[in-house]
Amino acid sequence: MKVVISVVVMIVGTVVADSGHGCEDISDYYLELGCTPVKKAGNSSECPKAFTCPDIKYTDPAKCYYRGVAYEPGAAIPQSEILNPCSRVCVCQISGDVGARFECAQVDCVETFSSEKRECLYTFNSLNDCCSTGSVCGKDAVAALKNCEIDDRSFKEGEMFEPANRHKICLCSSEWDGNIDSNKSCRDINCGIELHYQPKLRQNCAPVFSEHQSGSSKCPIGFQCPNDSIKVTRLNKVTEVTEKCVFGNDTLAVGDEVTVMEKCVTCKCGLPPSIHCIKVETCDN
Repeated sequence: MKVVISVVVMIVGTVVADSGHGCEDISDYYLELGCTPVKKAGNSSECPKAFTCPDIKYTDPAKCYYRGVAYEPGAAIPQSEILNPCSRVCVCQISGDVGARFECAQVDCVETFSSEKRECLYTFNSLNDCCSTGSVCGKDAVAALKNCEIDDRSFKEGEMFEPANRHKICLCSSEWDGNIDSNKSCRDINCGIELHYQPKLRQNCAPVFSEHQSGSSKCPIGFQCPNDSIKVTRLNKVTEVTEKCVFGNDTLAVGDEVTVMEKCVTCKCGLPPSIHCIKVETCDN
């Protein structure tokens, strides 16, 4: 299939969110940044109490960073090193007051605006495909394809899909056996956080997530950065976790909250080293 590539600069507004059921559900955010979980002593099966992240502070405003490598302005990340399939030609650029950031080409897949009849199924050859590479048309031809069953749903051979409540994307193939932890069938979803939010990371801003998360929606919908209208509430909760959260130049203990002006947004230090925010669809205040 043909693809159309256009260069865009992603500009992120101020928004906030995340889910707080059971374990703090921001582990995938940390794992993408190369952080490792810190478990409570004596019980490796419990939720992590914090994460330890690589000593990359993104503090040099004249450089971009990706997967532990520093890039000078004008330097491009080798395409083979980019883990987000739809991010292409990512070049480090100096952008006004925010300093160095990556500018990537955006890939517009033909199937997203194709006028072909709905009985055509767009198919993918590889988990690393951003856009479809072929199509199968006609009800009989589609019906003859292998089925992949998961989560009480059925997918056809060549389809990409996201299992429920797992930060994974899978490809239905002749080798599908229902094992979503198989590298042959599924891969972790990569949100391109370092590619698209580098200035926010540099400022120690808080990732914002939506209230109801699954699959790719576990990616941040934005970042909340420190400003004069934000209030930090220190609750002095008793906790065995000594690790702290960093927000801008401020340090918070687990349980501390951050009040922002954004409606329906709550932020807290729940899983160091970053505070995180959750944006709900509706709220009383």
